[in-house]
Amino acid sequence: MLLGVLGALALGAAAVGLITGPSPDQMDLQIAAQQTGAAKDFSFAFSADLGSSGSLSTLWVRDDGVWESPDRWRAVTLGHGSSSVITGRGTTMSVSESGGVSLTFRLPSDALSSFSDPSSPVLLLPPLGLLYSATHITRTGDVYDFVVPHLSLASGWVAYAPLSQRFIPLPLIGADDVRAQALIKGSYVVSLGFPDGIHADSHLDGIHADSRLNEIAVWHISEIGSASFSETGNGR
Repeated sequence: MLLGVLGALALGAAAVGLITGPSPDQMDLQIAAQQTGAAKDFSFAFSADLGSSGSLSTLWVRDDGVWESPDRWRAVTLGHGSSSVITGRGTTMSVSESGGVSLTFRLPSDALSSFSDPSSPVLLLPPLGLLYSATHITRTGDVYDFVVPHLSLASGWVAYAPLSQRFIPLPLIGADDVRAQALIKGSYVVSLGFPDGIHADSHLDGIHADSRLNEIAVWHISEIGSASFSETGNGR
């Protein structure tokens, strides 16, 4: 009798697991995020507009870089008439401006965590961890549209703009129910973006600012497993 009860409980637990487990589309996204993040290296390009409501001014930025396992990356940032070279290893990021200014920052978490942890702040590297929290997924061919329940943005001047163009030294800010889109090819993420932008409220020293990344906020990933990390040039 006891064995029969235990067997029934085991079947019930298995049934609950089937009901509450990831959907096939969620599994696709998680596997692609895991595969891409586990690659020994890849090239990435990021482009976006960064602005604030009530202002006509925006900062545009483009980054071209290379990630190399286990924990280092290099990118060249172009934006708003200036350029900078960003190098990172672990939780340290150094930024060298075209004008000769060089600063080093301690990141809020290891960069590698952004590949697997959806709560890790969105920084320069592709935030693959967000795919682990994807909900409301719709798929059209290789394109997955989904909603990220919550994401954190790191300081805008660290993540998206040359230091000479920092306009508000934003702390970590949050955004809820953000629509995202990923393109998956061969179980790898080759692009990840936010078609509607990211809108997040922040409060800094009593000043309210509605920060946003506009429609072209997108990462493109290429040369997975065959990128060339260089200490000079554009990182490729």
